[in-house]
Amino acid sequence: KPFWLKQKCKVPRPLLTSLLSRTPPLVGIMDVKAAGSDASIAERDQYEKNVRMFHEFLNSNRSKWEKTLDTELANHRYRIPVELKDLRQAEEGLERKILQQPVKYLLAWEEALMTFLKDVNEKACKQLKQPLKLDIQGSFGRNHVTPRGMNCTQLHQLMKVEGIVTKSGLTAPKLLQSMHVRKNQEDGHVEQRDHRDATSFVQSSAAGAMPSHDSEGNELALEIGLSVYKDYQKFLIQEAPENSPPGQIPRSIDVICEGDLADKTKPGDRVQVTGVYKPFPVTNGDFTTGIWPARLIATSVSLLKDMTEAPFVSDDVKNIKNIAAREDAFELLSRSFAPSICGHEKVKAGLLLQMIGGTEKNLPNGTHLRGDINVLLVGDPSCGKSQMLRFVMNIAPLAISTTGRGSSGVGLTAAMIKEPGSREFTLEAGAMVLADRGFICIDEFDKMGLNDRVAIHEAMEQQCVTIAKAGMHVTLNARCSVVAAANPIYGNFDPSLDLAKNIGMPDSLLSRFDLVFVVRDLTTEEIDRKIATQVLRQAQMRLSGVGGRRGVEHMHSNILERRQEVDLRKTQEATEVYVKGVPGADGQEAKQVLTVDFLRKYLRYCRRLTPKLSEEAQVAVGEKYCDMRMRFQSGFDDLMNPNAENKKPRLAVTTRTLEALIRLSTAHAKLKLRKDEVLPEDVNEAYKLMLIAREEEAPESAAPVVPDGGDDAPAPAGDASQGTKRTRDLAFEGQAGEAGGISASRFKSLQTLVGRTFASLDEPQLSRGELLETINAGLLAGEPAFSEGEFSTGLDRLEEENKIMTVADTGAVIFVG
Repeated sequence: KPFWLKQKCKVPRPLLTSLLSRTPPLVGIMDVKAAGSDASIAERDQYEKNVRMFHEFLNSNRSKWEKTLDTELANHRYRIPVELKDLRQAEEGLERKILQQPVKYLLAWEEALMTFLKDVNEKACKQLKQPLKLDIQGSFGRNHVTPRGMNCTQLHQLMKVEGIVTKSGLTAPKLLQSMHVRKNQEDGHVEQRDHRDATSFVQSSAAGAMPSHDSEGNELALEIGLSVYKDYQKFLIQEAPENSPPGQIPRSIDVICEGDLADKTKPGDRVQVTGVYKPFPVTNGDFTTGIWPARLIATSVSLLKDMTEAPFVSDDVKNIKNIAAREDAFELLSRSFAPSICGHEKVKAGLLLQMIGGTEKNLPNGTHLRGDINVLLVGDPSCGKSQMLRFVMNIAPLAISTTGRGSSGVGLTAAMIKEPGSREFTLEAGAMVLADRGFICIDEFDKMGLNDRVAIHEAMEQQCVTIAKAGMHVTLNARCSVVAAANPIYGNFDPSLDLAKNIGMPDSLLSRFDLVFVVRDLTTEEIDRKIATQVLRQAQMRLSGVGGRRGVEHMHSNILERRQEVDLRKTQEATEVYVKGVPGADGQEAKQVLTVDFLRKYLRYCRRLTPKLSEEAQVAVGEKYCDMRMRFQSGFDDLMNPNAENKKPRLAVTTRTLEALIRLSTAHAKLKLRKDEVLPEDVNEAYKLMLIAREEEAPESAAPVVPDGGDDAPAPAGDASQGTKRTRDLAFEGQAGEAGGISASRFKSLQTLVGRTFASLDEPQLSRGELLETINAGLLAGEPAFSEGEFSTGLDRLEEENKIMTVADTGAVIFVG
């Protein structure tokens, strides 16, 4: 009865008539209750029908599912995989129903799965630490998207989203079932309350409400120790950098993980998340804007280890082996790397070896030896450094670009972010963590601040990022190759300064780069004409596909469409090997250049190989390293060369240089498709490349003559300070021995061999004859032996520099150091 009928009071008739007219009729209330009851009964019947249907589906192939359950439980996995194609075979159209209405089926099917497990293995069912869940797998069609493809039409659907984890929250316990006991009484009475919210696919208005009194009116208290909890974590998925449309901000989406899915990912991981896309309405207040956050409630999280790449066909493998068998394979591949840039052959060769990389080693004692190669390009403006970085980004399967001025130290590594409005900290990955197993291109490296530059030291050598802040100690993988471009300290190279002062970076940073290339802007008529011809020839070419779609029009949020777009017409066809229709300079026949697609396949094929150093290669690496240590000693100068100003100190040669030599040798062996061993010729190529990168003269016998003049094409001819010196040394080489003197390069070789001989024989002194015989035996193949005149002159110079001492009576030689 209405409240005014319960009270015995007089109400005026007009007011009573008005109030009675507003009172809802009892018949209408009963109709609503009956309709609600019918809806709940129908919902329960549908639920039981789904349970029976899935139980019959499991029993239809009982042996298979028994084996699957035993295997998953033995590996402590509680997510049982179910293929959509199997559901399609059981009932036509069932796979679309589960994708469109997953909440309607998942809870019922998981109950049927638990019943089936109890029937086939009751002991395993009793030993379960958590309930079994279903992991729907297979082809999701239009429900397989990136974060950019998530919109309102996918709400309440089962989605599969691929992306990269950029932010990860802490794992925290979440209350699943609370236990309550009577306050101030110990009678053993316990009441429980389930707290299942929208993340459990159950709409419960009482979720989170705590009972204060029991049915008898006794006050209740929460028993924290007896309550049941589960792990809870949130992380952010963002579009992969290479899949984001140019000029647009990458989209991201929040993911909620519970139970065994929590703490399976970390920032920088590429993941594929399957889950239900649900809105979370904000119920605070009497008004709403109608804009609610939507999140993905994960049912499966898996790491993506394979990229979207075109498959190999038999003709591709045949063409790759044919290219590797050519004697000029290294030169051809280097010429095909950024062919639009004129010259810089040796720089391209170094970047090519970086794309292949060495062999990563994880020793049993926990030591990690990186296989990634780091390259630094230092040179004058307008030399094509940034363009070569862009080509690396274009050809690499995973590459992230950044600049020195626009990146901070934490932006490159990782940062701890405090969530606004809460005390919770989250971990956000930086560029080097996001580029794990890929490449990071840092332009304007010299513009980076000193403190920011120090932050990447650990990531470059140890290949991990360690953070100890806000009570968290976290280690993230940053296994990436760094390719950086920088200008000299004064913008342009100053010929009056040595190389180390021009670069202006500390040895602690330079030693972490395997190759430090110097790119000069040489002003000679021959080079200028060659560059002008190259630019004009490219301007005359008519490129195909100019009217094709670009930018946003070319991007697809549907991953299946994008994968099908990887040239279905050419999937079963061999990739074109050589570029056709490229005109040569001055009407001459152009040199062969590989297509970009074939170069990608060649590099991907090379990365699979893991050759090891042969015994001969190990000896060669030791010899080259000792030679570099002697060659780059501080204080050694070429006294006989009048043009040689004291250009010390040179770049330091450390143990990291030895590891760099091994990595470059391994990369060259991979390029030649050597599966088992690294040969001495690979070591010679790597050694020559490292010397040329440091602007040093490579020994004659260390490597054959390279066409086009080495690093900067005709650079030796145009560089007055280097080209004249090399020509003079070569012309003077043959006459020095007969005249009784010794040339500068021969004296360098003699000093290296003297130090090496005393170190290997471990003797304090040797006779002149024995020393000369040992030195001539250690010369490289094709290098002329030292004459008595050269030997005597060289020993006199070494004695003047306090490197050796000669005993006047016996003529024995004592090594000082």
